Parts: sequence; structure tokens; C-alpha cells
Amino acid sequence: MHPTVVIAGILFIAVLFLFRSRWEKKQLRTEYYHIRTDKLDTTVRVVFLSDLHSKSFGDDNRELIIEISKLNPDLIVIGGDMITCGKNTAIPPKTKTCIDLIESLSEKWFVYYAEGNHEARFRERFPDDYAIFTTHLDQLSNVEYLSNAHVTFDCEDRVEDAYDDLYIYGASLDKEYFRPLKPGFGRKKEMPYDYLSAKLGKCNPDRFNILMLHTPMYFEQAVNWGADLVLSGHFHGGTVRLPFVGGLMTPQLQFFVKECAGEFELKGSKLIVNRGLGTHSIKIRINDLPEISCIDIEGRI
Repeated sequence: MHPTVVIAGILFIAVLFLFRSRWEKKQLRTEYYHIRTDKLDTTVRVVFLSDLHSKSFGDDNRELIIEISKLNPDLIVIGGDMITCGKNTAIPPKTKTCIDLIESLSEKWFVYYAEGNHEARFRERFPDDYAIFTTHLDQLSNVEYLSNAHVTFDCEDRVEDAYDDLYIYGASLDKEYFRPLKPGFGRKKEMPYDYLSAKLGKCNPDRFNILMLHTPMYFEQAVNWGADLVLSGHFHGGTVRLPFVGGLMTPQLQFFVKECAGEFELKGSKLIVNRGLGTHSIKIRINDLPEISCIDIEGRI
């Protein structure tokens, strides 16, 4: 075959992929998860969002809010990286899209927001702007910003019934735990056995404990700490998802990471990894639609 024809074919396929990616980034897909537990007396529906990176689905994220409304959740949890803070930028990240979305969501639902590595970088590099950002969030009704903190959510508004309580934790990891592996290989930073306890305190094993841990790479440590459900994002679904294989490449240039998206189990605890809503750095999505996670936690009743 003539080289010109080969080159033309490659370019044509590349253009198709770019148009497909551009289309995918504007779509929303809800993924449904179902979890059973004897630690609750009721059923609660949780919507989990992650990695918006200041993207807007329609004006003021109206399309995203409509899709969430269709699910009729009891609460919304946010796993971090709702803004984008570059490693070398001298300009603080834009926060308006994130704040406006959370303000709109909080008019109907309780919203619990945990940090990702971009919020942590924001805190480190622009402390004054970060303080304004978190203060704004703290002033919103029904919003809790969880940086190594937790809240108790009463599923059925029964003050005296602890078995209708969810314990929701947000862990803010030190930056070395987000350190990229060498492209395709390498080892992650080892996490000491007491690291999460030092950050979060000890959890009550008799209660249903949700831990928002932005990176899924420390699921085992989260389970050993006591999490019943770990909610993560960070890897954007693997950027390009291949049939029967999964995610091809994370934004950190790690290849074929198993925990890029989906549901995993260890010692009876669950990990749900959200594909994220936006992009940064590598702004491509192929077979990797932006995700709203809808999680039904079914109790004994």
C-alpha cells in the first residue's frame, strides 16, 4: 500500500477519535451500584461526583443538576478535584464553576465535599485564596467541607436511632501519595499502617463508614482502617477504555491500572472508582463517558 494512503488513513482515524472524544466529554452517564449492609436499618441513595475540573455541562451545569435530580438522592458526596490547580502556574485556580454548582446542589440536598490532589495543591500554593474558597463553601447551608474530618448523616431523621446513621469521612492525603509512578511501571508510596488513623481518628466498626479517598491506590489501607465503602476518582477512568482490558492510561501516565473505574471488593468492603466528570492535562476521553455514580446502600429493612 502506498505510504500516502497509509498516512491518510492514520490521519482520518485520528480525526475520528478526536471528534469522538469531543462528543464524549459533553455527555453524562449514570452508573448504578448496589451495596448491602447490616449496619443500617434503612436504605439510602448517595450520588457521588468527582473530578469536575471546573467543567460545565450546559449553562451553570444545568444538565448535570437535572441528571442528579432525576436520581432523587438523599445526599451528595464529592470526591475532590472539582477545580484545577496546575503544578507550575502562578495564578490561583478558578473556583466559580465549582462554587456555583455546589451552591445549587445545596439548595435541595446535603453536600459533603472532600479534597483531591488539586485542592491540596491549591491549599499549599495559594493559602489565602484557598481560605476564601473554603470559607465560601462553609457559609453555604447544607455543605460540609471535609479535610481530614467527618460528619454523621441521619438517614431517616431519627435523633435517637444510631443505626440510621452514616459516618462520612474525607481524607486529605499528603502530596507524596499522589506522586505518579514511573510511566507504566514503578511503585507507589507506601502508606504506614497508622497513617489514616492519625489523619481521621479511629472509626466505629459498628457503624457504616464511608471514606472519600481521592486516589484508589490505598484501598487496602482504607479497609484495614475500617471503611465499609471507599469512594475514589483521580484516574479519570483511564482516559481511553479498551474492551476486556479497562483503562489504558491515567492522567499521571500510568498504564493499565486496574482500579481506574468501577467497583471492587476486599474483605467485605467496597471500593467505587468514579470516572470523573472533566479532564485536565490529557483532555481526551474515548469509551470513557463522564460519570455520575448512584449508590444505593440497602440496610436490613
